[in-house]
Amino acid sequence: MKRRLFLQSAAGLFVAPAALSAAGVARAATPTEAQITLPPAEKLKSSFGWVTDIHYCTSPIRTIPAEDSIRVYAHSLAKLHQAIDVFNTRKLDFVIELGDFKDCLDDGDRPDTIGFLQTVESEFRKYNGPRYHVSGNHDFDKISLGDFLDNTENYGDAKGKNYYSFVAGGVKYIVLDACYNNAEGEHYSLGKLDWKIAIVPTVEMEWFKRELATGKEPVVVFTHQLLNTWDEKTQKIPNAFFIRNAAEIVSAMESSGRVLAVISGHFHKGAYSERNGIHYVVNQGLVERPLPHNVCGMVHVDQDLNVYVEGLYNERSHVCRAKKA
Repeated sequence: MKRRLFLQSAAGLFVAPAALSAAGVARAATPTEAQITLPPAEKLKSSFGWVTDIHYCTSPIRTIPAEDSIRVYAHSLAKLHQAIDVFNTRKLDFVIELGDFKDCLDDGDRPDTIGFLQTVESEFRKYNGPRYHVSGNHDFDKISLGDFLDNTENYGDAKGKNYYSFVAGGVKYIVLDACYNNAEGEHYSLGKLDWKIAIVPTVEMEWFKRELATGKEPVVVFTHQLLNTWDEKTQKIPNAFFIRNAAEIVSAMESSGRVLAVISGHFHKGAYSERNGIHYVVNQGLVERPLPHNVCGMVHVDQDLNVYVEGLYNERSHVCRAKKA
């Protein structure tokens, strides 16, 4: 089936001017169209929706020229509303946000920041189905892991957990948390972190390897920070965006022979690569650029274990073919 989506700004939310580049030069709006050819519905095993890097707060626009980043925090909630509206029209197993769910004010405090988290979680809960969260570095600015888990909710057995697995549609999904300062398991908390240091600690790594060895389903892995370190030079991804022990994680996935794809956020420009049969899809950050620009999407796994990334609005689409035996 061919999906051609012409998606407009949510009615009554914002009418935004043309986006500005980091240099301040006006540019034409990107056409709000995403197109991909999907197999018939009966050929799909599992489908889910995703958003990432919402960064919800009430900070003014922030530009980061080195990353060509223009973070329009005030539009994030409306963009999430658009995404949820689309997801609620489609038959999906679940939706997931891939980290940096909220942000904070530079001079803000813990209660203010928890308020931002509660507001964006309330919007996320408008999806009429199972919902999941991935830990992102900005999720722990000014609040603790406990604060985050107390004010968000994962579905089913994942409730109250920051790393976990679940099965939907015959696919095993594994969520990793790399928001740790060291291998001993010191989690980011109350802003006591260096975002350039992201580690999956020893205890979680042992759990991950057990999960890869349990069951026979194909696997999709979710992370916030990146694992595709080989793209540092080829796609000009700064080293700071990668998980420090990525090599160990990638080795475990490749050895398992079960992992179809890794779906991540964090690097707001997005990226894609494939290595040894595993597809690494880095999605663009929702917070970037004013409306009508938006990015979100859906992923579909078919019976032949091909993975279709259906980009919505200004997000890219990918057809990730299964590795031939």
